[in-house]
Amino acid sequence: MPSRSFELPGAPIDNIEVSGGAVLVAGGSCLYELGPELRPQRRVVPAAGQGCGEPPGTRSNLLLHYQEAGGVGILLTGWTQDGGACQVWEQPSYRQRLNQSEVVSCLPDGSTAGVVFQQAGAWYLAVAATYSTSADTNHLHCEPSKSDKETVITVRSMVNLKSMEELGIIKRREEPLHFVDALQWGNHLFFPYYTLKAKLGNNTEPPSMAVLQLLLPSSGGLTLQGHVYLDCGCRSLIISSSLVRQGERGWWVGVFRHSHNAKAWNSTAVCIFGMDEMKDKACTSPHFNMNGKTCEAPSIKKLPTLIHSGLVAVYGTVVLNRIVLFLGTDDGQLLKAILNEDMKSSCPEVLYEIEEETSIFPKLRLDPKNNNYIYLPSANKDDCNATASKGITTVQKTEHISIQSIEPLWISTLGKSEITVKGENFTRASGIKLILTGITGCKPDVIKVRNVLNDTQMTFALPPTRKEAKSICIQANGKKCSPPMTLHYVSLPSCSRITPNTSWISGGRKITTTGRNFNVVDSVIISDDQRSNLTVSRCPGNASEYHYLTPSLSHATEGKVVDMMLKVDTTFIPCVKLHYHPDPVFINYQLHTELDPDLELKIYKENDNLNISKTEVEVYLSYMTGAQTKRIWFSVQNITKKPDRSTILCKFKREGTDKIDFSTVKVFVKLGNFEHEVKPTSSHIYLYVLILLPIVVGVIIAAFIVTRYKSKELTRKQSQQLELLEYEIRKEIREGFAELQMDELDVVDSFGTVPFLDYKHFALRTFFPESGGFASIFSEEMPQSRDQTSKDESFNMLHALICNKNFLVTLIHTLEKQKNFSVKDRCLFASFLTIALQTKLVYLTHILEVLTRDLMEQSSNVQPKLLLRRTESVVEKLLTNWMSVCLSGFLRETIGEPFYLLVTTLNQRINKGPVDAITCKALYTLNEDWLLWQVSEFKTVTVNIIFEKIPENESGDACQTIPVNVLDCDTIGQAKEKSLQAFFNKNGFLYGLQLDEIGLELVSEEHQRELLDIDGSSEVMEDGIRKLNTIGHYEISNGATIKVFKKKANTRSDVDYSDEHCHLILPDSEANKDVKGAGHKGKQKFKVKEMYLTKLLSTKVAIHSVVEKLFRSIWSLPNNKAPVAIKYFFDFLDAQAESKKITDPDVVHIWKTNSLPLRFWVNILKNPQFVFDIKKTSHIDGCLSVIAQAFMDAFSLAEQTLGKEAPTNKLLYAKDIPLYKKEVKAYYKAIRDLPPLTTAEVEEFLAQESKKHENEFNEKVALFEIYKYIVKYYDEIVSKLERERGFEEVQKQLQQVKALFDEKKKCKWH
Repeated sequence: MPSRSFELPGAPIDNIEVSGGAVLVAGGSCLYELGPELRPQRRVVPAAGQGCGEPPGTRSNLLLHYQEAGGVGILLTGWTQDGGACQVWEQPSYRQRLNQSEVVSCLPDGSTAGVVFQQAGAWYLAVAATYSTSADTNHLHCEPSKSDKETVITVRSMVNLKSMEELGIIKRREEPLHFVDALQWGNHLFFPYYTLKAKLGNNTEPPSMAVLQLLLPSSGGLTLQGHVYLDCGCRSLIISSSLVRQGERGWWVGVFRHSHNAKAWNSTAVCIFGMDEMKDKACTSPHFNMNGKTCEAPSIKKLPTLIHSGLVAVYGTVVLNRIVLFLGTDDGQLLKAILNEDMKSSCPEVLYEIEEETSIFPKLRLDPKNNNYIYLPSANKDDCNATASKGITTVQKTEHISIQSIEPLWISTLGKSEITVKGENFTRASGIKLILTGITGCKPDVIKVRNVLNDTQMTFALPPTRKEAKSICIQANGKKCSPPMTLHYVSLPSCSRITPNTSWISGGRKITTTGRNFNVVDSVIISDDQRSNLTVSRCPGNASEYHYLTPSLSHATEGKVVDMMLKVDTTFIPCVKLHYHPDPVFINYQLHTELDPDLELKIYKENDNLNISKTEVEVYLSYMTGAQTKRIWFSVQNITKKPDRSTILCKFKREGTDKIDFSTVKVFVKLGNFEHEVKPTSSHIYLYVLILLPIVVGVIIAAFIVTRYKSKELTRKQSQQLELLEYEIRKEIREGFAELQMDELDVVDSFGTVPFLDYKHFALRTFFPESGGFASIFSEEMPQSRDQTSKDESFNMLHALICNKNFLVTLIHTLEKQKNFSVKDRCLFASFLTIALQTKLVYLTHILEVLTRDLMEQSSNVQPKLLLRRTESVVEKLLTNWMSVCLSGFLRETIGEPFYLLVTTLNQRINKGPVDAITCKALYTLNEDWLLWQVSEFKTVTVNIIFEKIPENESGDACQTIPVNVLDCDTIGQAKEKSLQAFFNKNGFLYGLQLDEIGLELVSEEHQRELLDIDGSSEVMEDGIRKLNTIGHYEISNGATIKVFKKKANTRSDVDYSDEHCHLILPDSEANKDVKGAGHKGKQKFKVKEMYLTKLLSTKVAIHSVVEKLFRSIWSLPNNKAPVAIKYFFDFLDAQAESKKITDPDVVHIWKTNSLPLRFWVNILKNPQFVFDIKKTSHIDGCLSVIAQAFMDAFSLAEQTLGKEAPTNKLLYAKDIPLYKKEVKAYYKAIRDLPPLTTAEVEEFLAQESKKHENEFNEKVALFEIYKYIVKYYDEIVSKLERERGFEEVQKQLQQVKALFDEKKKCKWH
């Protein structure tokens, strides 16, 4: 039976209820709403803050759910705090409608039972509770008023939850009562209860059922009809209750228990009573104050339907007109019993066992939506039920034999090879049998005597069985069985902790192992790999603790680990591991006699891993008195541990006048089996100390003086460095904050015509992203051969062959099974196939469908969520190509402009700040890896750039002067780029010369000077590295004039940058030089990358609107219409999921995400050069990767759990992702809700796309590439066709194609 679990944090479970599709669990001061799979959906009470165990002693004692008119769900919760408060909540919002105190019991052990009912259109709560007891409860501050002290049952309106006389108030007499449940049957209410005296074991009075009649408030409200005693085999307590409705009949099922604590085979029982019978027999009750006819205390006696040793919960239901009971036990079992028409039980089936064997909570609930599941709350196990003994003595005498004892009476579920029965006259009896009877309905075991040892002892072998307590009796001579005893079958013992977990090699250390069911252990075994198993103890101890002494392992080494095992009958059960360490080492001792008559002894010991306590150490002193040896045993006071050694402090108080000859003293330490004589401290050490002390003091004084001087110098330098550090951090934080609040990016709204690539180049770049050489091949014509007819015929036949759907699918599957048909081959084959069938998109789409279904068949049995996630098959690459073909128009018409705007804006933002010309790192970026954090201060310089008339630019004027903003840290090459961009922004067309064809010349009154990145004035750093010249290097100021000129042919002043050049990122030796400036002369410039992370955020803010515009243009539906390709393929995936009976919506969501965003949009977002005629820099690539990651996170179903150490590319869009996810889900839903496309609509769209792209490619090149793969694997393909039926004609066509291509190949050599 599959199971799931939920553990209430910090408190035990007090209550459980089901509400619609949710499970409500309460305990302590908490209320949780769980999903059907027990996943927490919300914490209702308290909303946040305190834990479930706060304040201590708080319990939930009422949890009810009902539905008002209109389907509004109402939840009642009752708590022991606030005088027994009750709240009313509206579901599913959990808005609190009402909070009323003094409704339920506020006593921690007080009972509360309630039922909600409707009468005359109004809702009422009938609640029975133990508001007061005879015990003193003033310290709990919940004692009711004197007038309410005897109140036990009230009816309250759900409007205000206040008790009113006209609704009904029932009061008890002297004896406090404990209520178990509240039930409604027709117009009567039933409250099962028992007296508190019975719970304490002071009363044998049977439990009762109070019966109340519902009347209108005008007629007196709730009226007590009376009570009836419920006799279930003289059991005086009710533990759990359940109402079973069987047509028009109702049955009440109760679990009854004896009041004594001793656990026996018949301690609990299930009895079933008819609701109508209890209603009819109810009469005046001695427990309540009531008026009515007096009558004898009525009693209904029922034989137990089922007897068990430890039932604690019951839930009854009807299945196929049979009553089915689900029963919980105090050792964690869930049982299922089916009753026949006579209410007799079958042998219960064990459905589930809690591994920790904790007791089941008395309240069980079925899943309201799926009755195959039952919710099984578990409470803490009552320790008193674990008490055990090896045997119980009793005497049963018959004519011939008497039974005195049976040992043991606690065994494991494995059975027992031998139990001993003691008594008299065994040798005179015949036909001796042992009868073992378990739970009602199960067949008893009849076991013949194994061996009669003598007249007073005999043995039996008990079989294995499930966990339960059984009755055991002895039968002889065909006579009546002896009085039954209780035999406990318990689960195998298990260990939870060992204290201590170490021992010294000599052994003898006392070990305590805690766990459960140790009373069935025969012995403790220690298993050592170098010796056979050692039995260290045969005394089982009690059920939860096992004590034994460790054996000696003289051969053990440091850290030796041995296994401790429990022997149960013939089975060995692993328990815990024990670590052996060397015996402790005692260094010496000091004996202080000046405290005469007291003696103080200090023993010094090396530190070790044994964690010896003072109770384990025995210390004694021996000395000589004449010829006699005497001993003094010391009291160990404490053991203190220091870094270098441990000290054991011992004391002894002398009595009498005995004199100790200290010259004969010997000190011994004993730990278990280890005993050692400790040597005294040597007196020579004091002489060494006196000699070395002056020397050490002198060295210390000298070291102190030197250290103090150096410390002052270091403090002064550190103070200067911290001053600079503080200044730099303060400045950078302020500038970063100001930039985030004030900085704006002037986005170019009009950037002229978007430079789209034509369809052919767009397709080739998406089909062959890593094989640029195919772009030119597919644009060329095939070389003409001498036999043009033969050539055309070969290609025509090959084309006809791949247009055979069965052949093409078989061909692809055969190729994919070849080991050397790599992933690259699969992608190339898919792209060649797309080009070859460019004009037959309808057919290509059918192939895509077939291959996708085949791929699903391969993936469905393993991981359906991984479908289409990677590109490891032909169909996955084919899907990418198909999306590119079908969405090219949508990409150009809808997505192109916002995408180009994003690339342009991103370039503009990057160039607004410093960019290192060598590494391309920039101050303004989205990617931390491309962040230029080593930047120095910079400023903007506005220069006038003169563009002269050149022949290459026929559209330009004679001469133009354009103001251009550059940075003083820009290189000359960067200044040229910005100048050409400024010319394009102003005129809308290019200047006409490439970047390396122009030069810059500084124009001044004195002279003209050519500006170069590297010239004779360039600064040379250490190690010969040359720094590129910048605008600041030439001391160019605002308003300066610079002329653009065309370089002479065959001259080049620019250089190819290498490791021998630098720009803004300086070599380490240069970066650490002193900063030159008035404010910081002689101080080092401090730089930390994290100080500049705000630049990532400012860049994100600057382009955020552009990014969102692009995202929403992708996942929006213009005119409420989706692109045909997307709608078609998403509907195809929905249909496949339905046909495969995949009900998890997450699987379909992931399929759609893998097929469209992951396979197509991310590829486009990261590669703008696929769409536009632009050059993508490495820096732009890094920024677009961050945006693409955010785009994919929006489609992910996984919840992001980001911490402070998360990567910045994740943190940058962390707050936006939840909103994007909602929009994506709405996008998927909107597509699904659109009317489905007809086959004609899809084929018309595909036919139009095919017609658009006629004659775009040289399809014969693609066919020839496909033929190469066919030839390479020709034998495998033919072999596959031969094994399949219906391919005879296809084989002939394939042979003809091969013959034609072979002939053409021969012609090339002639």
